[in-house]
Amino acid sequence: MKLKSLLKNQNAIKILVSILILLFLFKFINLNLLLTSLKDINSIFLLVLLLIPINILLRAFRLTIILNRDKKLISIKDSCYLNLAGMALNIFLPASSGDIAKSYYGYKWHGIKEEMLSANIFDKFMALFSIFFIGSIAAVFMEFYYLSIFSTIIALLFLLIFLYSKIMPWGIINQVLLKLLKIKLDKGKLASSFDLSIKIKLKTFIISIIASLVLYFQFYLICLSFSAQLSFYYVLAVSPLMNLAMLFPLTFNGLGSGEAITMYLFSLINISTTLALTISLISQIVNGLIPGFLGYLIIMRK
Repeated sequence: MKLKSLLKNQNAIKILVSILILLFLFKFINLNLLLTSLKDINSIFLLVLLLIPINILLRAFRLTIILNRDKKLISIKDSCYLNLAGMALNIFLPASSGDIAKSYYGYKWHGIKEEMLSANIFDKFMALFSIFFIGSIAAVFMEFYYLSIFSTIIALLFLLIFLYSKIMPWGIINQVLLKLLKIKLDKGKLASSFDLSIKIKLKTFIISIIASLVLYFQFYLICLSFSAQLSFYYVLAVSPLMNLAMLFPLTFNGLGSGEAITMYLFSLINISTTLALTISLISQIVNGLIPGFLGYLIIMRK
């Protein structure tokens, strides 16, 4: 009951903050242009929709490799269900933490505790690492050297955690889970299950690079669907900043904060704020609400 009450209060605050940010942003857009843009969306958008299951499968494949490192614990289908559940939870939990909180359903559905949690933490960190890694390279190509240095520093911090997993505050993580979910874990087992072989880390890194490229190519296609003129390299270079905005904990799944940073970044390359807001909102629907709704149905069915 405490968790339900906490989530209810948090969601009310996040919805309010997101609405306030969007109301402020709507002051800078042309409503007629927004409606015209939606009406004139071109056929490239069909490719955007086709990439949704590919995104989900890549994420599921990465989690499957992590969890099945010693023996088979889940199937690719189970992993798809878990990732969709995580996307549903992302809508309600702050800073995209649903990707980690889905461990609860992994435990309930498959009886795996420590391995499930540590695998999902590693999975989330690897996804973020790949985004900052790609962003740092693309920023150099675009000659955004300060942005490249920033992305490189963040990527190196993730790399440090991958190489020395003992620096993770497993005791604190355990206490938080005990307080919120009433689940007590073995701290030693939790830490050791995060210690993966170089081979597994390399495999998940390669998959994460592919998944990140597909995800942001999908975003690029959304831009092209609305005839926005920009480089794919620009999208990759600023992707770490867009991702950080989506992690802002006081908004509803990054709604509002994501639109604000997209409008600013697109204004730097002379794309109208109206078009930027439209693209960002459509991206929220494609990568958030659609798979999140599917995840909600899975949670209800199970």
